[in-house]
Amino acid sequence: MQSANLLQRLVLPAPTTPEPLLYVRTSGDVRMVDNGAVLEAGGTLSFDTTFGVFAAGRWRRVSHVNDLSVSVRASGMGVAEIVVVNGKTESVVSTVQLPRGEGSPSSVTLEVPNLQTSTDGTYYVRVSAIGGEVCMTGGEWVTQDAPQHEVRMSLSITTFNRQEYVRKTVHNVLDLVRNNDALNGKVQVLVVDNAQNVMFDAAADAPLTVIPNGNLGGAGGFARGLIELRKAGWATHVLFMDDDITLEPEAIVRTMSLFAYAKDARLCVHGAMLSEERPWLQFEAGSQYSWRSIYPLQALGREDDMRERSVAVQDAAEVPFDYTAWWYTAFPINITNENPLPVFVRGDDVAFGLMHTGEHSITLNGVIVWHADFGLKNNPSSLFYESRNLALVDTLVFDKHRWWNLAYRFSSFGFRNLFSMRYASTEYMLRGLNAYLAGPAEWMKIDHAALHDELRVCAEEKPAPLSAELAAIRPRQPRHKALRAFGFLFAIVFVGGYIIPKPLRLKKYGVGPIDARAVGVATLRNRILYRHDRIADGYTVERDMKRFFKLLREVVKSIFAIATSYKRLKREYRAAYPAMVSDAAWEERFTSALKRSATPAT
Repeated sequence: MQSANLLQRLVLPAPTTPEPLLYVRTSGDVRMVDNGAVLEAGGTLSFDTTFGVFAAGRWRRVSHVNDLSVSVRASGMGVAEIVVVNGKTESVVSTVQLPRGEGSPSSVTLEVPNLQTSTDGTYYVRVSAIGGEVCMTGGEWVTQDAPQHEVRMSLSITTFNRQEYVRKTVHNVLDLVRNNDALNGKVQVLVVDNAQNVMFDAAADAPLTVIPNGNLGGAGGFARGLIELRKAGWATHVLFMDDDITLEPEAIVRTMSLFAYAKDARLCVHGAMLSEERPWLQFEAGSQYSWRSIYPLQALGREDDMRERSVAVQDAAEVPFDYTAWWYTAFPINITNENPLPVFVRGDDVAFGLMHTGEHSITLNGVIVWHADFGLKNNPSSLFYESRNLALVDTLVFDKHRWWNLAYRFSSFGFRNLFSMRYASTEYMLRGLNAYLAGPAEWMKIDHAALHDELRVCAEEKPAPLSAELAAIRPRQPRHKALRAFGFLFAIVFVGGYIIPKPLRLKKYGVGPIDARAVGVATLRNRILYRHDRIADGYTVERDMKRFFKLLREVVKSIFAIATSYKRLKREYRAAYPAMVSDAAWEERFTSALKRSATPAT
């Protein structure tokens, strides 16, 4: 009989698991122990969870898997069942008594054959103790079908001074590969070290390569990884992964399985991001890009509570993605010969997704990472990169994008920053736009490491721990969209509150969410506290009339610059694109950055 091929595992929560309800649900007397669970009579353990279900509908639509069974490692006085969920209807499709007594098998197999001809939406395993104790240590969903594709995947992780995170991720992956026959010899790890200082306590024969690199940002690190992997010729697939995430190792298992059985040889797999602060809350599961919008990056699945059973068991149709972020994006190495844009950070994944991977991308339950709240990472320097880089993305990708689209986005965002007293953000937006307006020839000359060091000097509008006095001010939830629109119109009429006499303005702090622009609130106040809604981090801003009108003139001037130069810039950037992303250009950047990093500072 042909050996079974692993598709995904039944993973039990460990004592350190931040949110067990992502993995299993229990009722009755069930206790988790090291590497397993013990159920007393009447206890039930079920995998009708976000990480636990087998998404039959998705596997049927995107893969060739037909034969399907699950091996449940459990024994004692009880039963194991497969439950099918179709819409609001659930039924048991397979049941088996668990082995008991000395010398009995430690696992049982339940089958649900002919996946391709079924109409089932979701399967999950349920184990029940009946009349006595049951011990369970996990299980695997497997198939007897032969893989359709040979898959050898290399992770490409770009790191810069994130030693604690990246060491944990790498060692978890190496442990997974070493202890899993289905992955051993098929998964390697490449770390591009932009800080040239990370060390790993790994065996000499571990499938790990570390490449020192100059600080060319995430874009430069991922470009280096991709180019090196193409040169090596071993990998069929690449997994781009950030260095500051917490990985669920099971994601690697499921990604490899999907690639092996994919109907579309160009299939790409994206890992959803969950919040480190609230580990059940989804931040993003793929994205769409709306180039006509003020803020074009539109996250999908935002704020979903992944503990909810209804979310876990539904057979949701695949949603088209425009791009996927590089905290976890896996793709065939031959999907393109092009490299990421030289943007340092912000937007490299957007452009690459829009051009190459986005339309082929899917998510799958259990393929996830956890990440810190992005609201704590954003600052004025982030807006430099977003202002510059997203203008470049629009220019390169969208034929129908015109100067007025860019002018609308820039002016709308610029006025919102001005009216909400975010003057530093406005300054950095202007600087980013001016870098774009300088054209591709100047872009190619940029020393991004030096530029980034210069941008980081800005001390304004950066989240930091609040004083006790400010921390005592309660956070405010974002207002309804209609109310925010009214606040913006109110700000326009009163020129951001600058024509309101000072005695009529409120003296207390206005409060805004850390990742928003409190335009309406700011109009009647002289000070705003922007703070996180769950932790006592934030910053304050104050009204500055001289700075406001100076920046207002610059924003208006920039709109005219966009109108008069956009058509030429679109032609020039598109002509320069092949050179900007070429191997030769990137190799020159790698060499220059390494030389610069080796030169002692004077």
